[in-house]
Amino acid sequence: MPELPEVETIKRRLQEVIPGKRIKEILIFKDKSFQGDTSLLVDQTITEITRRAKILTFHLDNGLHLLTHLKMTGQLMYADQDRRVGGGHPTDDWIKELPSKHTRIQYTFEDGTNLFFNDQRIFGWMRVATSDEYQQLISVLGPDINDDELTADYLREKLARRRQPIKIVIMDNAVMSGLGNIYACDTLNSARISPFRPANSLTPEEVERLLQSAKAIINKGIDLGGTTFDGKYVDIHGMAGGYQSQTLTYGREGLPCYNCGAPIKKVKLGGRGTYYCEVCQK
Repeated sequence: MPELPEVETIKRRLQEVIPGKRIKEILIFKDKSFQGDTSLLVDQTITEITRRAKILTFHLDNGLHLLTHLKMTGQLMYADQDRRVGGGHPTDDWIKELPSKHTRIQYTFEDGTNLFFNDQRIFGWMRVATSDEYQQLISVLGPDINDDELTADYLREKLARRRQPIKIVIMDNAVMSGLGNIYACDTLNSARISPFRPANSLTPEEVERLLQSAKAIINKGIDLGGTTFDGKYVDIHGMAGGYQSQTLTYGREGLPCYNCGAPIKKVKLGGRGTYYCEVCQK
């Protein structure tokens, strides 16, 4: 599933090529994937692309917003005659002819270039929203991990009210946005905190350490272009990320912990595969 670094990477890539383009035509191949009236978008120009948590937003010159959530297998790919720009869940759609059997929506711009929304499992969506609807959606989200608004004082207050395991709490977008499973596992290992600890049991010093670890891990993921675990695609320029080669715990079951050398364990927690070191994460 694309997490914050992957979505931020897609945003940055698309921001370089799409703003200023005017939508000429929209083809909907799967009704479930699109919510709204396409006629409100045709002949409109995309002015900016932003990200909040894992939601990408295409802002239009008529004041409307096109919200996008990739969910588990979504992709956004811009294509012209010479290149493809974007990313998301790694599949053959990165390199094969588009539209593909997984293309759910195709946007054609006036200059003949295209933006494809692909989604194997059809959990992702694109949605037309007014400014009020856009503000209402993002108002329920906690601050992004790499946002200056996310302070140790804020996080201590949020954790003090929660008894659930800390890993589950820090993945709750109402607490803080954008920390998915891969980066949550690595954050807790970096902070040397057990994923099973009740959130309200952390000391102020541990909360500070947790926050600094989360910011560092997320920023490293962004710097490396996110994570691409499918080895067939890691060398595709402009699409794949590099964080998978530098994970601290995720995908490293049985390998030595970088902190203490003990083997990394894997268990299920909250229905998610959780990687941790039972020796140094207390």
